[in-house]
Amino acid sequence: MTGARDRLPRPGLLTRADVEALGVPAATLRDWVRRGRLTRAGGSVRYPTYRAEDVGPLIEARARHVA
Repeated sequence: MTGARDRLPRPGLLTRADVEALGVPAATLRDWVRRGRLTRAGGSVRYPTYRAEDVGPLIEARARHVA
């Protein structure tokens, strides 16, 4: 059996929940992946992880566009 501890990302990687906590809806995250703007850096199909250095610029660009 695997628990949440087994799914902790390595430093520098973010989970979907981490990105949502930064104000990005899950649908936007899925859209970035679908459009090729963001690639998964690991994890599993159900619990993907993303590189923080890839997510940061997308969040900044989204904030400029939304504001």
